[in-house]
Amino acid sequence: MLTRRSVLSGVSAAGVAMVHARRASADAAPLSVVVTINGQNFAYREADGTDLGDFVSPIGGFTQRCVRTDLAGSPLSVFFRPDRGSDRAEIVFELGRLFNVATPAHLGAYTATIFRGDQQIARVEVPTHYWFSRWRWQSAPRPIVADVGNLIGQRLLPPYDRAGGVLMDNLVSTCVPLPPKPGRPPSKKLICTETNQPIWVPSTTLPSVMTGHTPYTVMGLAGVEPYMPRTGERPDIGLVTEPQAQYICTGASAPLNATMAQAEASGTVPWHMRDETTGAPINFRTYPRANWYWDSRVGSPWVKTVESPVTPDSAHQPALAYVPYMLTGDPYFLEEMQFASTFNWGTIPPNYRPGIPQSRSFAWSMRTLAQLARVTPSSVPSWLLPQSYWRGFLDENRVMLETVYVGASSPVRSMFRSTADIESSRDEGAAAPGGTWIDPWQDEFVASVMGWILSMGFGDWQYAYDWKMGTDVARTSTTSGWVRAYATPYRVILRPERTASFVRTWSEAWSLTQIVTGIPAVADPDRWVDPDMTYLAYTRGALAMARSIGTFGVDENLTWATSQLRSAGWRTAYKWRIGTGL
Repeated sequence: MLTRRSVLSGVSAAGVAMVHARRASADAAPLSVVVTINGQNFAYREADGTDLGDFVSPIGGFTQRCVRTDLAGSPLSVFFRPDRGSDRAEIVFELGRLFNVATPAHLGAYTATIFRGDQQIARVEVPTHYWFSRWRWQSAPRPIVADVGNLIGQRLLPPYDRAGGVLMDNLVSTCVPLPPKPGRPPSKKLICTETNQPIWVPSTTLPSVMTGHTPYTVMGLAGVEPYMPRTGERPDIGLVTEPQAQYICTGASAPLNATMAQAEASGTVPWHMRDETTGAPINFRTYPRANWYWDSRVGSPWVKTVESPVTPDSAHQPALAYVPYMLTGDPYFLEEMQFASTFNWGTIPPNYRPGIPQSRSFAWSMRTLAQLARVTPSSVPSWLLPQSYWRGFLDENRVMLETVYVGASSPVRSMFRSTADIESSRDEGAAAPGGTWIDPWQDEFVASVMGWILSMGFGDWQYAYDWKMGTDVARTSTTSGWVRAYATPYRVILRPERTASFVRTWSEAWSLTQIVTGIPAVADPDRWVDPDMTYLAYTRGALAMARSIGTFGVDENLTWATSQLRSAGWRTAYKWRIGTGL
């Protein structure tokens, strides 16, 4: 059982000198804060601000106000957010403007001294503040109020295994002692018979659960990768992050604390593009050509940014805030999701929206967009964008996918079901000539996310999902012509050179890929050949998601992929341990 103490330890008090006041009453004195920048004091007062409306949490059951204050001469916007009917309060500090900005700039060290009435209740030393980043002081973190099992049952979380192990399908051998011969002692030998029942592999065969974490500090990242374009398997990328998955699967306190610390750290990421005229994230219905793409000529308006120690990237975007929002109902985390999704849209030039710049970018963007379309309340205060806004953009992306990809005649789409832009695939030498290859491991992200979108209740994604899963089924079957020992290769070659015609079958794709990339002869087509199980874990996750939905006959494919991971000791991350028992 998690204690209140363990839940709250996810956010460090480093840099915060707390002065513990007596418990405030429901009619407590208003909040204020004095920000000291380069020796100059700026006094922000809740009583002088603009009320942007109340958020009524459908999860936490509380009501939180939001009052915005700005002061001449100070670059910061300060939002006072006390709860109605309780003593809990928070204050949010943001830096950045969308409009009429001459030169964006980070802010150096400053001090924020917080008061309730005349009584000082906290003092925070801020080491630096990045443009389009934010942080908050809160009198107390929101408690965990949701049950993970219920969230999975409502399909608001992926169907992760939570029984202290991993569910293996159709792989059980029932073993009994060999009958003894007359006059001899009982035999130590066993007779084993294959059965068709699932079994849980004990948790001792799984990677250990984290026992510590990096605490959050103001403008810190709590273990999140600062240069998000960095490639490779990372614990912060997936349907959920690795700490989130470990908490979902095990209920352990350390990954929960890491989850909450990284949720606070999402404020450090410079993706908080708030329209100062409305108080909400910039609305692309109001400004359909707004963007922060590197080429200013494509923006109207073009939002100025500045190089930051933290580099966000839609193709490697961690889902830092969704699980914390679902656990607590805290609108700060819902707001973070809205900022992240807004950032993704604004990085694409207007003429290419909606579109798929990279398969993985599409996957993670759709993950966050679908979450917002599912859990944002239909009615929200002015500092948030409503559910209908996010649902509209989700629908536009689905229609684009169906029209441009699902309905395309090119074998890249119709046979190999890829969302990759093969025409722009870079030249990587003789083993991967430019314009000839796709990377199916990225499409596994797309398949898994689309499965979750469908599972969350967006049934209109069924057509596109059925199309997408065709590649997973083909690469893990025994009949498609592709050798499943290489079910998830880094590259699949679909034509020998950029000007050549595409191959049209999986068998032809296998033969060409084997020749061009130098794949050695396969001794056993049913045995995964790569000691690195990462890519196969992606494939297995997509197949398990399909089985949990129940719309695909993937049992044999899933059983094979699971058996390969099992034989190798299941050396994969919790965030890809999708269950199959639902």
